[in-house]
Amino acid sequence: MNIDLKKHILPFGIMVLLFWLSKTYNEFIGAFVFLIVGGGFLFAGFYMRNSNRRIQANGIKTKAKIIDFAEERSKDTDGYSQVHHFPIVRFKDRNGIETTQKLDTSANPKRINERIDIIYLKKENEYEIMINTEFWKTYFPLIFIIGGFIFSGGGIIWLINKI
Repeated sequence: MNIDLKKHILPFGIMVLLFWLSKTYNEFIGAFVFLIVGGGFLFAGFYMRNSNRRIQANGIKTKAKIIDFAEERSKDTDGYSQVHHFPIVRFKDRNGIETTQKLDTSANPKRINERIDIIYLKKENEYEIMINTEFWKTYFPLIFIIGGFIFSGGGIIWLINKI
């Protein structure tokens, strides 16, 4: 039996922690929630930033062609279905091997047959691919980092005002 820490144990642990905090420190629960959400945003932002820097430092720049889109549906908390379109790109690596891979970032499905700049890093038989634009390299992780500081700062201010 294989238990995935992120999918099963971590959310359960956070729920138990929040339940315990609500019973023990009822007046501080809002501040703790802000601190936890802020910490999550900070972790995600710094993780993306460090991953992007690693790919930029060690990766290879090339052009890729968007050949198709993978459509994936997800439901938000209100039960509404959302459709995300993930580009499938084709490019040649520096060894001349033509590779086709789905990107992890959604995009406008009207961009089919468009050529985009990418940076790829080959890791065993897989490629880590980053779109080579200033938004994806810098601003996207920065949005998460700023959001993390805002939520964490709000939680700290809330705690200070309660004490």
